Amino acid sequence: MMENEMNAISATDTGVPAGARERLSLFAEWTGTTPPAAILDGDSFAADFLRYAAATGLSLDWVWLADERSLVMQAHNAAWGGRA
Repeated sequence: MMENEMNAISATDTGVPAGARERLSLFAEWTGTTPPAAILDGDSFAADFLRYAAATGLSLDWVWLADERSLVMQAHNAAWGGRA
């Protein structure tokens, strides 16, 4: 996604935490996917955004809160066969 496109989208996504749009763009670049235009629909996540997250494995904790812990623990638990 081009920077000017990102700026235009960010302007319409009021209420999105700082850095969330950038993390979404980075995820899309890494995975070769195209994110939806909007993250929010009013005060809730946009349906297209939730479908994209579900289809691609995007971590909402990471994109929304910049929380890497859930990603690390998911990988750890998968490596240990679900054992904590």
